[in-house]
Amino acid sequence: MFPDTINAVEAAATYHNFVKDDKSFRESFHEAGRIQGLVRQVLQAANSHLGGRKPTEKTAELVEACHAKAKLSVGIFKGVAQAPEGLRFERYKEVIRERKGSTVEVLALGMMKYMCELAETDAMKAAMEDQVVNLRDAIAKLSRMEPSVPTEEAGHNFTNWGRDQINAPGGTVNRSEGTGNQFPGATFSGSVTFGKI
Repeated sequence: MFPDTINAVEAAATYHNFVKDDKSFRESFHEAGRIQGLVRQVLQAANSHLGGRKPTEKTAELVEACHAKAKLSVGIFKGVAQAPEGLRFERYKEVIRERKGSTVEVLALGMMKYMCELAETDAMKAAMEDQVVNLRDAIAKLSRMEPSVPTEEAGHNFTNWGRDQINAPGGTVNRSEGTGNQFPGATFSGSVTFGKI
């Protein structure tokens, strides 16, 4: 679990290294590439802290979630690194469209937030306080940056780390909490009766 995720993050960083000086990319693209090293350090620290013990279920879930985002990052950075030099940004935009808007910075933010959550579990809290500070600083910095591709080119991308999220790009939100019938957007052209007759 940890070794596979660490390897994926290292691979993403290696592929980013091939394009690290390419000025056709926005700074958020390069920052997401540099962040791979920070995520690797946190993963190594967490793995070292476990000292061979079996991870908790929560730890395993968070590392697996990070691994999934790391693998996507590898695919993106690899695809870009293998493109001819003058066409790399265009290739990046193609890959983003294929992946329905998952930019490298969105993936990096997700990995860092998973690592913060991991570091805040009881099993890791004391050993990883410094790591959390570094992660939160990196999250704040990357969050303030301009997206690596204009949002209209990336498609609609939604990332939620809380409980509630409502997304309706260009549409209507119909939110109902509790039980009962719901008729979002319904039009009744005749008589309608609700309840007992």
